[in-house]
Amino acid sequence: MNQSAETEALKKDLEQLRRDLKALADAVKHSTQERAQEHLNSARETFEGARQSASRQAEHLGEEIKARPFTSVLTAFGVGLLLGKLLGR
Repeated sequence: MNQSAETEALKKDLEQLRRDLKALADAVKHSTQERAQEHLNSARETFEGARQSASRQAEHLGEEIKARPFTSVLTAFGVGLLLGKLLGR
């Protein structure tokens, strides 16, 4: 094999290597984007579940306050007094 043929073979091998590396980089990028999207969707679902739960808890608390206003005021006063003592130190 002469030097020109070896050079051409090397050029072809390098070009194939470039294509393979580009394909690998594209595959990694695509895989990373898919995983990021999956995590984002999971986070959105978790947030939505937490938001709904907080909304139900707030609704339940509002119903409890309406059902027992005097007890609610005394409880709020007691918690405020306790927090004031703890934070006042």
